[in-house]
Order: sequence, then C-alpha cells, then structure tokens
Amino acid sequence: MTSFLKVADVDADDIATSTDAMVRLRANDLGAVIVRGVYPKEALAKLPPVLAKNAPDFVKTTFPPAFCAYFYGINLNLADSDLAPYFAAEPDFRAKLAALDFGGAPLERRITGLLSQLDEGRAYGAAPGPDGARHFFTTLRAHLTGGYIPAHFDNEAAIRPTYQHVAALCEPEIYSFVLCIDQAEAGGALDVYNLSSATDAQGFRNRDTGQPKRDLSDIEKTSIRLEPGEMVILHSSRYLHGVSKVQGDRTRWTVCSFMALAKDGSQVYCWG
Repeated sequence: MTSFLKVADVDADDIATSTDAMVRLRANDLGAVIVRGVYPKEALAKLPPVLAKNAPDFVKTTFPPAFCAYFYGINLNLADSDLAPYFAAEPDFRAKLAALDFGGAPLERRITGLLSQLDEGRAYGAAPGPDGARHFFTTLRAHLTGGYIPAHFDNEAAIRPTYQHVAALCEPEIYSFVLCIDQAEAGGALDVYNLSSATDAQGFRNRDTGQPKRDLSDIEKTSIRLEPGEMVILHSSRYLHGVSKVQGDRTRWTVCSFMALAKDGSQVYCWG
C-alpha cells in the first residue's frame, strides 16, 4: 500500500491464513490489518437510521464541538477523572449493544472472536475495572459533516488519569480497531502518516488545546477508507494517524476500541 506501512489484507472467512497477524503487528512486522466481511453490508445498511434516532437509548457523550462528532457509550479518553459514572453505565450499554442486530453474531462476540483467531488463539475481552466492574468494550462513533479526528498517537492516552487502572494491567503499546458501519459520501478516511511515536510523540501531545498544528502536507501518508462491514486494526500508538473531514450529508458510523497486551502476555484487554 505504501513504502512505510505494511498492511495485511484478510477475509473474515479465511482467518486461518493469518493466525499470527497480531503477533506480527506488535512486533512491528505489520503496521495494520484490514479484515473484510466482518458483517454483511446489506445488514449494516439497516442500522444508520436506528442509530441516528438512538432507538436503543444508548448513553451518549460528545467530542469537543469542533470535531462535529459524538459517541454512544463513554470513551475513556474523554471520561471524567471520577470513573464511577463510567463503570456504572457500562452494564446497560453492554446489554443494549448485544441486542443490536448487525446481521451476524453479537458485536462483542464477533470482534473478540476474530481478534483471537488473528492472535494465535489469545483471548480478547473488555479490560476489568475495580471491584468486579469492567471497562466499556467499545463505543459507537458518529462523525457528522465536517467531523474529523486530528493527527495523534494513541500512547498519549496512557498519561490521562482515567488510564491508571488500564495502565497497571497492560503493556504500554496500544493498538486499536475501527469497524465501519456506514461510510461518509467523501472523506472519513483513516489517514496514517510516516511518523513514529518513538521520534515524534512529544510534538503531537495535547492537540485539542489550540496550539499551532504542524503542517503534515509534506509527510508521506496512506489513507484507508473502509466500506461497511470492513475493519482495520492499526498499531495506533506507533503511527501518527487521524480521520479526514467528513464531506456530504451522510454520517460516518464506526465501532472503535483500543487494546493492549496484558502484562503477563496471556490475553489482550480492550476498552472504549
């Protein structure tokens, strides 16, 4: 795809050919994995109107207004430092998400099953919280016209107070998945830049504070524009990445989670 980003392209019905993909991703032998056919496109086409009116009555949170976006579920990056409301809201969200019809296995079971198969059978699941609670496995994201995510590295998140519990459980290298439910008319691509957190992380911290932004126009990049039912897994703490501005009236709907290897290496913890 590019000279810097090595991408594995896998069909969900042929996972057996790529059972070491996550091992290779963590070892920097791969930068990303695209999984086709996670859910049938025709089944997902029924979801945008359901989500637009929030028929399941999901808990709703927002990005900063400039990003023209909102979540269903609570994103750990944007949660209040007092995580009691976060953990209290998780069981209801989990039950409602399990009841949402994606046209196949319930979302959490489907995604964790595929990731496990891509990782030599290693278990995937929501990161545990204190006192028997658990983190949100994922969030649903709506990017409206003009919606975007500025370029960033995901390992910045580990310095947030809300990450104290996760950080104690996991290795510091975070990777993430994005599953497309519906794509914008134009824009809405995952842009991955040829910049590494090993050398450039400091220059991209606190990108939402109004400080001048670095011009990335001369930096090599690759753009991954998913179709409904496709999922990308990116080593998102290693590569600078963002989402290009949504164009047109159609909302970009995605399912997104972060994840990291447990410190004992036995499993991978996920969180929204």
